[in-house]
Amino acid sequence: MFSLEIILLMAVLGVVFVVFFVSAYIFFVYKWSRPQSYYYKDRPFIFGHRGSPTKATENTIESFEESIKQGVDGLEFDIRLTKDKKIVIFHDSNLQRLLEVDLKIKDLNYSQLKQYFFKDKTRIPLLDEIVPLISKVRAINIEIKSEGTYSGHGVIGPLIKFLNTHNIDHKIVVSSFNPFILWRLKRKRPQTIIGHLYIRKKFFTTWDNLVWMMRLRPDNLHIHYSLLDSWIVRWARKKGMRINSYTINDKKVFDLAKIDGVFTDNIEYLK
Repeated sequence: MFSLEIILLMAVLGVVFVVFFVSAYIFFVYKWSRPQSYYYKDRPFIFGHRGSPTKATENTIESFEESIKQGVDGLEFDIRLTKDKKIVIFHDSNLQRLLEVDLKIKDLNYSQLKQYFFKDKTRIPLLDEIVPLISKVRAINIEIKSEGTYSGHGVIGPLIKFLNTHNIDHKIVVSSFNPFILWRLKRKRPQTIIGHLYIRKKFFTTWDNLVWMMRLRPDNLHIHYSLLDSWIVRWARKKGMRINSYTINDKKVFDLAKIDGVFTDNIEYLK
């Protein structure tokens, strides 16, 4: 008879083998993809990065309307949660860069926030204000902003309520640099199309991104244009992911990029 130690060792080795086999299968063989009908077959899809920031203040309704006038295919914008749990469209955690006020979005109620106006007299909009524009574009990318592992999670519940209220799943992609947020969103609302924002700063960050992509199985890989020739893009294609690149403002880069979509500030220049 085997001793208890040998039985435990065999059990551990069995678990390790199963984990290794499953991981290898996911990495090398398994493909995941869901249809996203808004992409083109003959050219990259153009997302207006925060609308048209060269024409109006970024992430404002006016900026989105201007990008639509320029013939954009889709809109991209960032969301955050106010102190009173309202979803607003804004990139930074702080108002300093655009409004020259040292206050954080999370510390303000929306009634306070809407009192501030940008230099062009526009203001920070609520997510609900984007609804009338959805029918005017083929798709919308909503990026959930986060300053750390446990930051930004509060927006998930209100965002799910927004998505459930409006029948727009066929047009929506939700992305984030924070894989924990995407994982929680996908668990709560598996039908939502997910875009994993990939950033590579060092070796271990690269592998951390890869591990999370294998766990999340995102529909899209959103990657900086400087990394378009990296192995991670080739691997993502084999998995069936759509490749969208940020932020491409150079016509030469755009023409050379063999990808599904781009995020750009210069819509007219690229079309």
